[in-house]
This record gives sequence, C-alpha cells and structure tokens, in this order.
Amino acid sequence: MFFPVLFFLLLGCFVSWLAIFLMLQAGFGRSAGARAQHHHTHAEAVPRIGGAGIMLGFAVVYLLCFYQLDDLDNESLLHYAVFAGAAGAFLLGFIDDFRPLGAKVKLLAQIIIAMLAHECGLSIERVNLPFFGLVDLGIFSVALTVIWFVAMMNLINLIDGLDGLAGGIGLMLMALLAYLGFHEGLALSTILALGMVGAILGFLFHNFPPAKVYMGDSGAYLIGYTIAALALLNSQKGTVAAALIAPVLALALPIADVAFAMLRRGIKGLPLFRPDRSHIHHRLIRAGLSHRNTVLILYAVSLLALGAGLLAFSAQGRFLPIFLGFAFVVILITLRGQKITIQGVRDMFSDSINARQDTRNALFLRDWFIVEAERADSGQHLWSDYHFILKKMGFCRAELAIGEEERRFFVPNTPHENVEALLRSELELRGAAPGILRLYADRDHFSDRQFFIIADIAAESWTRAAARWQEINDGPLTFEAQAKPAPTYRTQKARNLYRPTY
Repeated sequence: MFFPVLFFLLLGCFVSWLAIFLMLQAGFGRSAGARAQHHHTHAEAVPRIGGAGIMLGFAVVYLLCFYQLDDLDNESLLHYAVFAGAAGAFLLGFIDDFRPLGAKVKLLAQIIIAMLAHECGLSIERVNLPFFGLVDLGIFSVALTVIWFVAMMNLINLIDGLDGLAGGIGLMLMALLAYLGFHEGLALSTILALGMVGAILGFLFHNFPPAKVYMGDSGAYLIGYTIAALALLNSQKGTVAAALIAPVLALALPIADVAFAMLRRGIKGLPLFRPDRSHIHHRLIRAGLSHRNTVLILYAVSLLALGAGLLAFSAQGRFLPIFLGFAFVVILITLRGQKITIQGVRDMFSDSINARQDTRNALFLRDWFIVEAERADSGQHLWSDYHFILKKMGFCRAELAIGEEERRFFVPNTPHENVEALLRSELELRGAAPGILRLYADRDHFSDRQFFIIADIAAESWTRAAARWQEINDGPLTFEAQAKPAPTYRTQKARNLYRPTY
C-alpha cells in the first residue's frame, strides 16, 4: 500500500511543479493574470497561475486512478462529479483571474456548480443530531449542500492573503481527507486526496515566501470544492456529522478569521467580502514577524486544529462540546488581550452607525473614479480627477509620489497647513503605479477610526484606477504619461466629452 500512495502523491507533485515552472518560464500570466492587489502583502504584481498547475496535477492523478480501481468505481456518477465539479470551479476562478467577473456572477456560478453536485449524489441528505437521532433533511438538503460547497470555495479564497498560507492549510485538509478516505475504505477518495496533496505541494515550491506565483481564484475554488466534495464522499459509509465536523474543526483558524473579518467590515459599513489588512496574518506581520515566520506559526495552529478534527472523527463527534468550550475560552482570552470594554464597544457601534453613509459615498466615488480612468487621456488628468473624489471624501490636503515624481493639492479655506488640527495617514500604494500617498483631513470632520477607513478606500481608488488606465493604454502610469490613440470612433468620442475636474 505504501508504494501506490507514494506514487500518486509524487505524481501530482511533479506534474504541478513542472507545469507552473514551464508557465513561468514562458511568461504566461505576467500581464492580465497579475493584476494589482491593493490589500495584498506583495508590492509587485505576481502571476496568478498556480491554480492551473494544481488542476493539471489533480487531473493526471484522476485519469491514472482508473487503472488502479475496478469498473464499478469508474462507472459511479458520484465519482465523476468530484472531478467535473472541481474542473468547473477551477474554470470559474481561472476566467475571473484574467477577466474579473462580478461578485454576483461568481456567486451564481458557484450555486449552479453546487446544485449539480447535489444532483449527482454529493449531498447532505441526513444528519445525526444529539437527542434527535438520524434526521432526514428533505427539501433542506439542497440548501445545506449549496451552503457547504459555496462556503468552502470562498473560505479558501478569503484566507489566500499571504504567501504559502492558503496552500499550506489546503494541503493539511487534503492529508486529513486522505486519512479519512483510507479509514472508510474508499479507494477513489483516498487517491484523489493524495493527488491533491501532491499537486498543492508542487505549487508550494513556487508559492512559499517569497512567492513567484499565486494560486489565484482558480486554485482557491478548486481546492475548496475538492475539500467539500471529498468530505461528502467520505460520509457515504459513515455518519455525515462526523465526516463534516473533522474538516470544519481543521479549518477552525481560517473560519474564525473570516467570521471576525466579516463582522468587522459590517460594523464599519464596508462590503462583507471587501479585502482589508486586518486579518490575523496582517496583524502578526505588523507585530514584527517576518512573512515566513507568520506562515509557520499559522501552520502550527492549523496542525493543532487538524489533530482536533482527527480526534473528533475517531470519536464520532463525542468530544465536540469539549473543543467548542476550549475555543470559547481562547476567544475570551483573546478579547481580554484586546482591552475591549463595554463603553468602547458602545462607542464603536455609535461611530459606525453615524459613519456608514460616509463609507458608502466613498465606495461610490471609488467606483466612479475607476470607470472615469478609461476616459482620462493623460496621467495628469487622472490626478486631476483624483482631486475631485478626495475633496468629496472629505480630505483637505493630499500628496502623491510615483517614483521620483510628486504632486500635491489642497482645498482652499481649510486648515490644510495646521498640523495639530489635522488627521494624517501615509499609505503605501502597491500594484500598478506603486508609490506613497499621504492624506490629511480636519479632526472636526472625522473620528480616528472613520478617517483611516476612508483613507484606505481612497488609496484603493487610485490603485485600481491606475491599474485600469495601464491595462487600457499598455504602458506605465506617470503624471506625464499620455494615453495611446483611441482604437475606435466611440472611444475617441468618449474622450472628447471628457472634462478633467481641475
């Protein structure tokens, strides 16, 4: 048994590593696939093609496993659905990596993929609940199955904010699922999990800090779908609760991190899935840890959670109350370390309610500015439009440095020179047109918390508009840069109507 296990693992690893290596050598994905990420830890653009390597490694293992399994395994619609759904999830993310889709389009596509998986037999039909025994879910089966698949796909994507983090956690989950499949005597589940372990390992050779490549949405959706599908496949011969509890406990760290992130954004009036720099790995880096040490610490925590998942599975979920109690104690200790008081929470909620309209207005201005970048015929005109949204957001002074060039502006009849009366934020701009942005606002107009939220939206606005301008004009953005000639009459007409807001 050892040699077949080692063969499939090494096969997935080699194919994934080789595919990514060849794509990097060919320069694939260094343009459209390496779009700017304002909230990412990398200052430069990195190709988002790692998911393609993982998919190829997984696909080769899937095809070769037919020689290992008997005809009954190969004819099962349930088994085909694992690979077909994984391929569909990968394709959705791959398209989004190169031609960004809207959040609603991606969510609808994920729901369709999950519903097809349910119809193929990858579903949660019944659960074993305490005091109630085995409960048939009936019509709720579809909803719970869809939530399970969509949550797993997006969870892996949301934690992909640090080199090696999402890949390492995904690898641990796949190793757990390989063990569970072996324990249940499911050959296909075991082989596919091992193939994915190898494929992720091959990717991590290129992704561990400092990363040469990202997995992108394609890799995150692929890994998330495969985790969800194999967990349900493993539950076919056992209790659903135990089979699902194990991966959920193993993902305790990212689940908690994402839950707090969504709560944090909701309180601030921000979109729940908007990226930010307040995840646990961002906080550890700001505390002075290197990227590599941060990843290793989070790996160690995830390994502890993985052990809890194994114990929960072996005990059929009997130790779950103990784990939940321990997690609650850890959360209380963490909150105590944050020096949170009842009055502080009240002030935070009050400030959030009062500032939500300002946040929404800033997000609308950001979206307008990104669209307007398509009509700007020079870097100077784009900067002039930026004056407009900064004034509307409430800033009285700004300084923007791109390379060795710097521009400043201030709003007349404001205390823009009175340092003691101003709030100040200095932000590093990443991705397209990297530089430094310094923003100032009157203390009487913002609370400290709201000022830094709006300042972050303002920095994101410039980064995304600059990326859009560079994508359209195929050249670097500077203040003196000129847009390339309009390719069509309609585009030229739109530029003729353009009036920069000096």
